[in-house]
Amino acid sequence: MLFIPTELLKPNMVLAKDVNLTITDSFSLPLLTKGQTLNNLFIRKIKYHEIIGVYVENEVANDIVPEEVINEKLKAKILVDIKKNFNHFKDKRGELNIHIVENIAKMAKKLVIDILSKEDIIINLIDLKSYDDYTYRHCLCVAILSITMGITLNLNEHMLMEVAMCALLHDLGKMMIPTEITNKPDLLTPEEYDVMKLHPVIAANQLRKLHIVSDAVIRGIECHHEKFDGTGYPYGLKGNEIPLYSKILAVADVYDALTSTRSYRRACFPNEAIEYVMGCVDTHFDYEILKAFLKNIAAYPIGTFVNLSDGNLAIVVKNLQINPLRPVIRIIYPDGTTSKNIDLSQNIKYTNVTIIGMGYENPNFPYNVNNGTSPTDYEEKLRKTS
Repeated sequence: MLFIPTELLKPNMVLAKDVNLTITDSFSLPLLTKGQTLNNLFIRKIKYHEIIGVYVENEVANDIVPEEVINEKLKAKILVDIKKNFNHFKDKRGELNIHIVENIAKMAKKLVIDILSKEDIIINLIDLKSYDDYTYRHCLCVAILSITMGITLNLNEHMLMEVAMCALLHDLGKMMIPTEITNKPDLLTPEEYDVMKLHPVIAANQLRKLHIVSDAVIRGIECHHEKFDGTGYPYGLKGNEIPLYSKILAVADVYDALTSTRSYRRACFPNEAIEYVMGCVDTHFDYEILKAFLKNIAAYPIGTFVNLSDGNLAIVVKNLQINPLRPVIRIIYPDGTTSKNIDLSQNIKYTNVTIIGMGYENPNFPYNVNNGTSPTDYEEKLRKTS
């Protein structure tokens, strides 16, 4: 299957994975299902729900299947549970109860156990972007990223569950911020930004009242917007003054926000977001934490198109933890034929060939908006694979 950004979707493409929609606090179902043929109405629905892209079927990519970071059923269940608990907090006018915190703790434990059961984890969050409801999806993505960073940092299982709790609860306080501020498509005014900056403190204060959550979790949530150089909020902490869990959440929070579509900007591709966070080392982020993050993130997710330094266009077939920047690829030639799979980390013929960016603007990209090629026309060409 191939990943196609929403702005490049065309009628007649066939979905290779469900696109999911949360209907109520306790129920979700696919907005569109695997096997459906896209039309203009379906494409407008995908755009409306700010989904960054979808996987589509293609004969030359039938064997390319993105690896799931967590079990699909667990993923859907946690997203529904996060929404249910957050909305309960909002309905109670910002008062937490033990039941909500216990539910979040159970989710954290399930996530940690599921991720620990995997080997050689390479995170591809594009798969999770096929769900609507940014706030709840964002909390799950931040939790997955934070757990994997914690594993790389050799945190024990108890600490992993704590950092997962921090991630699942880190934006709870936003439920008490007016929606005209949280959903504002333009830049916030200084006054609005001051209100927004209250959200970590709101969550932390409510957790302290219950006396059932460790101070490490509370402080992790309270300080996740602190920056390494002291320019963050709410307290202007810097360097080692910032709690470990907060440093972990800070990287995960920014990365996932950058790779999500918002009403005021398009989503960054993973490689673009990685370049941004790397540029913030020792100003926004702790260098050691950022190193742990980079070991487990897919700069070029499976099924995406990339440009090679030799001018060729390729599909990413597999990510390798040993070298995330040099995955296994399959070249797509201008006549529609393809190469065999090439391991850029091992194949000596390609030692000097590097990935120089995403391939969606390459003239040979099969669904390029400028080449006038329909999906069905190009798929016919691709049947001539070598």
